[in-house]
Amino acid sequence: MKPRFNALLAAAMAMAASASGWAPAALAHAFPEREDPAVGSVVRVSPNKVWIRFDSRIEREFSVIKVTDENGNQVSGKTIIDPNSFQLLEADLPPLAPGTYHVYWAVVSWDGHHTKGDYTFTVAP
Repeated sequence: MKPRFNALLAAAMAMAASASGWAPAALAHAFPEREDPAVGSVVRVSPNKVWIRFDSRIEREFSVIKVTDENGNQVSGKTIIDPNSFQLLEADLPPLAPGTYHVYWAVVSWDGHHTKGDYTFTVAP
């Protein structure tokens, strides 16, 4: 009976720690803090890159940013993650024609949690 008691005690302690907020870092997801071009923005000059800064470190191998034009064609280059902070996801852009562009992103935080999202920005004529 002692092994069963130890397992129950461990489970109860984990539940108590979780309920008390003691272990939030273990359940962290990476969410955007800032991006450029900004969500819903209208820019007058074609940006040369798109970037998103996240609130926690992200995995290089499992994180991506992609920009598409109004026809769904990808216009962004290779995804790059800043090797100093592991919080900045970016991709180069060619000169963009006036129109609306869609930014898609998906990241995995260092603790393995996946988040994704998308937004648009417009290049004005």
